[in-house]
Amino acid sequence: MTKNYSEEVKELIEEYKEKGFEWGKPIDYLEFRNSCSKEEMEKEILDCSNVEFVEKQREQDETRYKLYFVYISKTGRVYVLKFTEKIRIITIYPIGKQTLKNYKERKFKKL
Repeated sequence: MTKNYSEEVKELIEEYKEKGFEWGKPIDYLEFRNSCSKEEMEKEILDCSNVEFVEKQREQDETRYKLYFVYISKTGRVYVLKFTEKIRIITIYPIGKQTLKNYKERKFKKL
């Protein structure tokens, strides 16, 4: 079972929010894929009110965070972030009902 890093990410977001965002993929693609605007995505990251779980990953000498946002039991979204000079949004993708069900059974269980 994986530890939840929600508090650590909230502190990092608070620290880096003044520096702004940078995007790992074209913003047009992310807006189309997730059916929301750039401003809505940025606001959601800064707010963090719907975060269900945060997973920390270490890849290629960098630390990444996967933020799982759950809106209702059938829909959600995953943000993959890292913190450089700014908040770097590597990717964002929607998750559906079955994926959420699987995550709740495995990842989201409390330690």
